[in-house]
Amino acid sequence: MNTLTVLTDPVPAGSLVERLRRTARAVREGVDTRPAFARSPYRGHFAVTRSLVEGLAKIGVPAAYNPSTAADLGRVVGVLSSARALRQAIEWKRAGRIDRLLAGPNLVNFPSDEEGLVASPEVDLCVTPSPLVRAMYEEDCPALAGRCVTWPAGVDTDYWRPGSQGRRGVLIYEKPTRWPLESSAPYAAVLRTKGREVTTIRYGQYMPDDYRRLLQKSALMVGFASTESHGIAWAEAWAADVPTLIWRQDTITFEHPGLGVRVYPTSTAPYLTPHTGAFFTDLPSFEQAVDTWESAATAYAPRAWVLSNMSDEASARKYLALAGVGA
Repeated sequence: MNTLTVLTDPVPAGSLVERLRRTARAVREGVDTRPAFARSPYRGHFAVTRSLVEGLAKIGVPAAYNPSTAADLGRVVGVLSSARALRQAIEWKRAGRIDRLLAGPNLVNFPSDEEGLVASPEVDLCVTPSPLVRAMYEEDCPALAGRCVTWPAGVDTDYWRPGSQGRRGVLIYEKPTRWPLESSAPYAAVLRTKGREVTTIRYGQYMPDDYRRLLQKSALMVGFASTESHGIAWAEAWAADVPTLIWRQDTITFEHPGLGVRVYPTSTAPYLTPHTGAFFTDLPSFEQAVDTWESAATAYAPRAWVLSNMSDEASARKYLALAGVGA
């Protein structure tokens, strides 16, 4: 039996005979009533689910992903997303069917959502995508103190690979949200005065193959986001050995239904390091960052950092350590 079960949907209820009858009836009627997870390879946050499931497979750890029956449950359950799945897992924990329960990182925006479900006493660990999110959860929900942890999903380093040598282009990546976003136009102009060819893409308006192709032609990426809880697109660039210069914003103001207007610390790149790039705040600091990059580009080693810290394999091992399951 698999020790670890990963859920992004509830496990279907009913006996095997009942499930077979429903399937047979659906076939006769020509209607596909399978659960959504059976029609799509990964549910919840696609990139997060894909990274964990495939990372576990790459390191040879058996795990059941969205099993079709509760008989296939392992003793440790990680619910990445779906409040319904977490409620189901909480009932299993109460009944003694599982020993350990992890919840997150894609269940709620705030720990008070879903009536404080992630803070249920049956949840052993509330998994968050970055240290700032962890701190916010613990501040807003003291019951989570000591139970909040950070886990970053990884990226497929075989897919996100470097391109050919001699890349000189710069890719600008925009990720607007409900909060104001700095205009990238003046920054693109600076790059063009330095003789760089500039291409701009926007989150949600490209396919992965398009993004990979552009990264493999680029020597640098400049990122603009209002806030990032993780920064998977940045990690994909680093895996392609493209360093990033990221516009920095440190706080966001959010009107929360239960807590009123709050100012939260934030980050536009929670996992940016000196190995993968640098922050800038305005045009002068951007020009300085570009000059530093052009004069010492070899100081950055983004792909090497990802291979050690944020590959699918590295992230799966970190999750197993949290789950208390040996690799």
